[in-house]
Amino acid sequence: MIGKDYLLMNEGLSIKVRPDLGGRIDSFVDRKTGKEWVWHPPGYDATKGRTLPRGASFDENWTGGWDEVFPSDAADPFRGRTMYDHGELWSQPWEVQESSPLGISMSMECESMPLTVEKTIVLEPQGTEVLIRHALRNRSAEPQAYLFKQHPALAIEEGDELLMPDCELEPVALGFSMIAGSPERTAFPFVKDAEGRPVRMDKMRAKASYSREFLYARYLKDGWCGVRNPASRTELMFSFATQDFPYVWIFSSFSGFRDHYVLILEPCTNIPFDLETAFQQGTSGILQPHETRAFEMKARVQTWEL
Repeated sequence: MIGKDYLLMNEGLSIKVRPDLGGRIDSFVDRKTGKEWVWHPPGYDATKGRTLPRGASFDENWTGGWDEVFPSDAADPFRGRTMYDHGELWSQPWEVQESSPLGISMSMECESMPLTVEKTIVLEPQGTEVLIRHALRNRSAEPQAYLFKQHPALAIEEGDELLMPDCELEPVALGFSMIAGSPERTAFPFVKDAEGRPVRMDKMRAKASYSREFLYARYLKDGWCGVRNPASRTELMFSFATQDFPYVWIFSSFSGFRDHYVLILEPCTNIPFDLETAFQQGTSGILQPHETRAFEMKARVQTWEL
């Protein structure tokens, strides 16, 4: 099966979108420096398509890219419904509504919940900024709880810097953590190891460190996050409204997860990953009957000055 990409391009950015691969951004290149910001594992073949059932294992089929997680993350039952691993959007082809050299609009209907997602990507005619807009629509006459998060897999190098506003960090699951060893919340950029010692989390470690970490960031002072690449003297910055995304999940693997070397910055509506728990705690998204809610996030490449 041969995949098809849609190319969005101006003088600053080249972006490839794959509706057949969950509507994801498959390439995000700064044309000035040539840096590819989106990660794929070694050996990834961008010409291939795929066919997956809803409910397929995310980890077993993950090939990077920038997708989204919706309407749930964990594949745990919710209110009598069968939910899917990392939601439904990533595994299914999206229907293209319209496209141009500077934009594309797509849609996808969920089956686990009566929800529809519309996604629009708009590249500015000039510069290095792109707008990603989502509209989440409840097709039913009942309120629907959900989780929605961005899931961009970012290519990193040793010494790259994680950029965050003032916020608090906490481990998602200590059983997964290889750096954090305490459940205590700490001010960015620190976590605490098993002996209670502070450990910085804002610098990307070497591939050979064989470590990994998964963190929630909450109480964001402002709605942004990003990564700095000293080698190219550029930064990739995400900006969003904290009313839309009050949390950022931070997943980093320095060869410690399936030998991957990747950073994922995940602006999200929910904490924790289990939808039932988030719903009971009042920290999940809710769509009222027949409501449509819009989300926007901007991604911008900018020069970093010493």
